[in-house]
Amino acid sequence: MVSSWQDFENRQARDWVLDNGPWDVWGYHLAIRPWSRDMSLSLGECKSMPLWVKLKDVPIQFWNKVGLSYIASVLGKPLHMDVTTMNRHALMFARVCIDMSASSSFPESVTLELEDGSTTSIEVEYPWRPTACALFKVFDHSNRSAGYFV
Repeated sequence: MVSSWQDFENRQARDWVLDNGPWDVWGYHLAIRPWSRDMSLSLGECKSMPLWVKLKDVPIQFWNKVGLSYIASVLGKPLHMDVTTMNRHALMFARVCIDMSASSSFPESVTLELEDGSTTSIEVEYPWRPTACALFKVFDHSNRSAGYFV
């Protein structure tokens, strides 16, 4: 466990790890946050979670920070995009990290209205979807473990 920034080679390395998460490690989703001496170790109610999504068929005029944030905001709160997306190194899909609500329906597409009034469909792919409790709208337990039938 990394307990302070000194455990990293430098602050820049620490900031890179914090800014480029969440991470998928051996099939487990790992969201990292800075440690502080007075932070609670309780998970609390997890009503939202940062998730990476792939946006496919994005029109080239939306392939920038403002355009991708606009599209991503339909799904949740845009947090950041990966380096390949930011630098436009591969235009097959945009990879964006979004703070997704546990009440989200995880839509498979987003309809985007273009400047000329026409619409286009942006395909949304979720490499990993957390299980959410449909009753309480939280990620930290499933319906089965809560003992409720929905």
